[in-house]
Amino acid sequence: MSVEERVRTHFDADAQRFDAIYEDEKGPFAKFVDEVWRAVVRKRFELTLERLAPLEGKRILDVGCGSGRYCIAFALRGAAHVTGLDVAPTMLKLAREHAERAGVAERCEFRVAQFPGSEVASEEVFDCCTAMGYFDYVPDPAEHLRRMQALTSGTIVASFPKAGGFKALVRRGRFKLNRCPLFLYPPGAVESVLAEAGIDRYELVDLARDQILFART
Repeated sequence: MSVEERVRTHFDADAQRFDAIYEDEKGPFAKFVDEVWRAVVRKRFELTLERLAPLEGKRILDVGCGSGRYCIAFALRGAAHVTGLDVAPTMLKLAREHAERAGVAERCEFRVAQFPGSEVASEEVFDCCTAMGYFDYVPDPAEHLRRMQALTSGTIVASFPKAGGFKALVRRGRFKLNRCPLFLYPPGAVESVLAEAGIDRYELVDLARDQILFART
């Protein structure tokens, strides 16, 4: 089974649990687990929205969009059109349902697609490209970043999980048990990937277990 197939299988099975991280109404135990183990997911969401504002009239590509939470937030803040790509159909089913409930379905397009070899037309150009929680599952990140550059006229935002610390160790073990690939980045690794991809105008923000990339194309 390929890396993509194993990632798709994992997130098809885990879609509901992962999507629930973004819900505000949950029990005390779920809140405790989210705060201790998954707080970075909400923090990087808030940081991305803050740093990309204003979004009015922009076209945005979200690679590895999952259940569409970023896409919907972009549309609610005025983005003209948002394209979300993901390999997990169950995640995209949730995304379409969320977009309908939020009243932004006409500005959100969700595609089952493998990136970078997806059906995103080469002539499409986006103002922004996001890839949050995506490079955790990508064995060749420089290739993906180069494709993002080619499709983006403005800003790329992406998260890269750190390799060090107790939480990373536990996460490695959990994903190994689930037979899902996981790629973590030791100190200096992200900078090396960016150099390989030809990205030299960027900022890396340290955020708990992640480094968040803000790059200008």
